[in-house]
Amino acid sequence: MRNQIFKLILLSILTATYSGCSSKSNDCETVTCLNEGVFIDCACECPQGYTGIDCSAQVTPKKVIITKAIVKVFPNTNNGEFWDLGVPTVDDALPDVYITFQDADLNTIYDSPTFHENVISDAVTFFEFSLSPSIELTKFDKPFLVNIWDYDTASEDDFMTSYGFFAYTSTNNFPDVITVVSQPDEILVDLEVTYEW
Repeated sequence: MRNQIFKLILLSILTATYSGCSSKSNDCETVTCLNEGVFIDCACECPQGYTGIDCSAQVTPKKVIITKAIVKVFPNTNNGEFWDLGVPTVDDALPDVYITFQDADLNTIYDSPTFHENVISDAVTFFEFSLSPSIELTKFDKPFLVNIWDYDTASEDDFMTSYGFFAYTSTNNFPDVITVVSQPDEILVDLEVTYEW
């Protein structure tokens, strides 16, 4: 009996000595917290969107929300021809630019109700589209498309260019801006995004 009491006391001491760490203990091993995580009470407290022992793993968001599209580059001509007839002035030959978005099945998920009239792509002037309502994307395994169009009143709108993008990848670190760019397709569009977990 005495031997068992001694073993219980010894076990209690060992358990108290080696059980976890607290903010008052210096016995825990310091971990370098990534992605602006903070080491508190022997563990990393991770910012929203990250998890794991060192905050290195991303949490898949519930939604990626596109709030604005900024068109920076588009083709100024249609294979060397003006997009519109230059009547009554040369400015009228320039495109009236608007954008649409499609999912991977080519279903249109956003069609801009506004356009920028008689514009030219000059790498200096950019054309903003505030998306109202915002586009809320919830599927991330397939790409989406952003399309640039020339609005026409007298005929069907002219398709100008298009390029695909992924709304989220497990290594993208949640950028505030997703850049959709392709030199061969003459497109550069910045998408301002937010995330919901």
